[in-house]
Amino acid sequence: MEDAVECYTKGLQQDALNAVLFANRAMALLKLQKYAAAVADCDCSIELDDSYTKAYLRRATAHLKLDNKQLALDDFKRVLEFEPENKLAISTVRRLEVELEPAVEYTPRKPGDITNMKRTLPPSDKPMLRIQIYDMHPDDFDTKPPAAKSGIEEISSKSEVSVTKPKNEIFTKSSDKNGAASAVKFENLPNRIPMNYIQFQTDTRRLQNHPEKLFEYIKQIDPDVYPKLFQNSLEADTLFMILDILNKFYIPNRLPVYSELYYLTKVKRFDMAVMFKTERQQLTISELVQYAAETVDDKLGIIALIKGLQYLRSF
Repeated sequence: MEDAVECYTKGLQQDALNAVLFANRAMALLKLQKYAAAVADCDCSIELDDSYTKAYLRRATAHLKLDNKQLALDDFKRVLEFEPENKLAISTVRRLEVELEPAVEYTPRKPGDITNMKRTLPPSDKPMLRIQIYDMHPDDFDTKPPAAKSGIEEISSKSEVSVTKPKNEIFTKSSDKNGAASAVKFENLPNRIPMNYIQFQTDTRRLQNHPEKLFEYIKQIDPDVYPKLFQNSLEADTLFMILDILNKFYIPNRLPVYSELYYLTKVKRFDMAVMFKTERQQLTISELVQYAAETVDDKLGIIALIKGLQYLRSF
């Protein structure tokens, strides 16, 4: 990881306004357990791009390691504004909210004195109730109080809860009269061809939970523009997201993948991005290489493919 930190540092010397490089160096610092330094790098990344979800996630992780639970909670909530279905953020927010929930303070008091009772819990959202109370004289103990209509009278009912969807919500669900959910309607899905890496990141983040739409989005991009599109900003997650789409959609549909793979290897930071692959990602790469070799007709094309993909196999 020290080598990765050094590589990202050199990259920042060439491009000091690259939010992705700061966030990636923060990840390397996290693995080295340099949590305060990771927070500082995430701060820089967010300052450059305040919609970059990974920077918030990594800063939240660093805050947890530093036992800054409230700051971590704030960052995870920020993640959910961009990615409402992020499982890690959802589960961590629930856990931290329980851990940070204030407790009821108790102070010893005299009988009948309620002034020293302190309640710091938030008020309940349940309906308020009115309870009838009767003054009783000792001589009246054998008598019954006048019957109330119901004993307890409800003075308010739950109002309808209005839910405001996050700004980046890209689909809505409608229901019929019986409450059954109807088909999902997609709204405002990106259909543009990205002009730069920031646009690509923004669009793919919105489509990450809709793989079919993500496939259509990537398919419309000419592979030969990859080097210009990604320049020095290609990171491991983006690379393997593209490779995963190629494996899951291009191969079953018998679409050629040679050009996509070849031009990915021409991106400047390709060799650094593949350093972070997992065993599953290595299997994906092997399947793509084999499929590409089977579908390229000319022998020179196969040779060029193998040369271009040498980093995929060697790291």
